[in-house]
Amino acid sequence: MPELFALQGPGNCGKTTTLKNLYNAVCSKYPAATVQILHRGTADVAIIVRGVNGLDIGIESQGDPNSRLQNTLSTFVGEKCDIIFCACRTRGMTVDWVNALSSQYNIHFVQQNQVAKNYAAINSAMAASLMQQAGI
Repeated sequence: MPELFALQGPGNCGKTTTLKNLYNAVCSKYPAATVQILHRGTADVAIIVRGVNGLDIGIESQGDPNSRLQNTLSTFVGEKCDIIFCACRTRGMTVDWVNALSSQYNIHFVQQNQVAKNYAAINSAMAASLMQQAGI
């Protein structure tokens, strides 16, 4: 069964930065992979990386309530992504959107805690941990 990793935490705890770091790390590790950009702004990304050890990976860094997360998750499912990484909050509609895919994906909620210092190193370490958990 495909895997979905939801990086969970309160607002402004580094989820978006961690997922952008993840995207950069995947592209660095798998330079032959192709990238389909669904959204790429200065603050966040929604992309599909194809050809990562034969897998298609969706990454959505926007996980706020009333964001595009619900639509992006549907796109990832429609594109048959083998692994999805997304941001979500600790409760509410974003968690509901992720849980709605539990019949199609193994869901893993991964906690991202807010830190006061060394946030760049912690976000990079979390991105590496997500890659390891996903086996990529």
